[in-house]
Amino acid sequence: MNIAFCSTGCDLNSSVDERFGRTTNFLIYKTETGETTCIENRARTAKGGAGALAVQQLVDNNVSVIIAPEVGPQAMDALKKFNITAYNQQGASTVKEALDLWKEEKLSLIEEPGNKGLHKA
Repeated sequence: MNIAFCSTGCDLNSSVDERFGRTTNFLIYKTETGETTCIENRARTAKGGAGALAVQQLVDNNVSVIIAPEVGPQAMDALKKFNITAYNQQGASTVKEALDLWKEEKLSLIEEPGNKGLHKA
């Protein structure tokens, strides 16, 4: 299973990004091997619909779980369409902390979209 984290960098010690659609990178962790892959978020500079565009990039990388701060309405619709499960990163400051919380089953599901997405530049 591939899990994507919103990240400012490209390793497990990177800070989690407080944005989803406009996160700098997605760090993808493969649960079977423990390997990570860093992909630059192409949607971060989109004029609109960044969340939905980011979801498509995750689909292209076979991601089935995301760990994010929250997601906007368009992103939530896209996640549901592609059966990608979203968990809240619960205040973790690094990707490794968020991964450890996920392994310990301490993260809560994101079941409803944020009101408008974060729209932070």
